[in-house]
Amino acid sequence: MQAWAPALRVIQIILSVAVILFILLQARSAGLGSIFGGTSAGSVFKTRRGVERLIFNLTVIFVVLFALVSVVMMLLPA
Repeated sequence: MQAWAPALRVIQIILSVAVILFILLQARSAGLGSIFGGTSAGSVFKTRRGVERLIFNLTVIFVVLFALVSVVMMLLPA
């Protein structure tokens, strides 16, 4: 199992960068259109659609994968 340790480290680094990027792509309490100069006219609650929903779902998936890889690395013998 020790042979997998370097590969798991690389996977964990890639996942961490991806999670950071996906989180930064999400605009807080605004739609994706507000990033490019649009306005969110007072809408506090709205459903995610299109690219926003995809980015949100990918963020959740990558966070879960990151957590699983972290747990597996923790369980590996030193």
